[in-house]
Amino acid sequence: MKKILLPLIIASMTVVACQGKSNNNSSSTDNSNSSEPASASSAKSEYDRSSLSIVTPTGAPALAFYNYAGKSNFETNSNPSNVTAYMAAGSKDVVILPTNAGVKSIIDNKSEYKIAATITFGNFYVASLNNDDNGEMDANDKIVLFQRNNVPDKIFHYVYGDQFDSNIYYANAVDAALNALVTGQFSDPDSGNNIVPNYVMIAEPALTNALSKNASATVYADLQAKYKEKSGNKELFQASVFIKNSVDVALATSFLDSLKNDIEEAIADPSKLSAGMNKESAANEVFGVAPTMAENVLRKNNGMGLGFKSAKENKEAIETFLSLFNIKDIDEKIYF
Repeated sequence: MKKILLPLIIASMTVVACQGKSNNNSSSTDNSNSSEPASASSAKSEYDRSSLSIVTPTGAPALAFYNYAGKSNFETNSNPSNVTAYMAAGSKDVVILPTNAGVKSIIDNKSEYKIAATITFGNFYVASLNNDDNGEMDANDKIVLFQRNNVPDKIFHYVYGDQFDSNIYYANAVDAALNALVTGQFSDPDSGNNIVPNYVMIAEPALTNALSKNASATVYADLQAKYKEKSGNKELFQASVFIKNSVDVALATSFLDSLKNDIEEAIADPSKLSAGMNKESAANEVFGVAPTMAENVLRKNNGMGLGFKSAKENKEAIETFLSLFNIKDIDEKIYF
């Protein structure tokens, strides 16, 4: 478990927050008839990012919290199962999880949380090593996927069905898929056999890393686009924000508004993402991605799949995603 415990940074973060507050106040006076200066005319306060305890898996979901670097109330973990345990215990105000995992915890474990928003919308791709006979993925090609029966596997099979199953091999984690794409070799953990893969499913930022190391590899399919085609133009609601029922509604709403603003600002200017992350000395470990790499991938047409959409306003898309995991008949009460 990795905790961000750098209290010396909090002071500098407070300065940044104050600057942001000043900017917000200035814009609000443009619509006011008051003749008072901006600093005096607005009493609106900015959300205090130390107000709620937060835990998120490392990787793309953690990047949404780049402005929380250095705050002791913000925690990341490289294993989503550990994050699920926090939710089951009710020990954090805010939990970020794969949408299916969080909803399942609410349904099966009676976890006292509601789904409030989705913040990642897929970062999955199929890459080709360009070593097959016709340049088309087919049943004769050896295909490496990762995380059997989990989100990547479900997405691949939703898009392509079972037509390739006779030659699919599973890596336990994305790092093993990365190695297969870089080296052109894969050691199958099930059989112990070494194979030469033709196609590898992989996620950003591992994709960008692999392409920089293997000039022969190329992107074969954007699985977010394929998912939208198959689902009737619905997005892939991958990782979501779950808020504990006991959190004050006004405070939760203020938190969500702040998070939405942070994400939109990073997408508009990816340098803000790396600048925020770099306020944590161990950023690579805490976020699971090096700041420069995170910025570069975000610049590639938002390759990280970051965004912000209210769960309640996108119930149909969320429930389409949940149906891949046989989670159906969702109670309206789970939505914030």
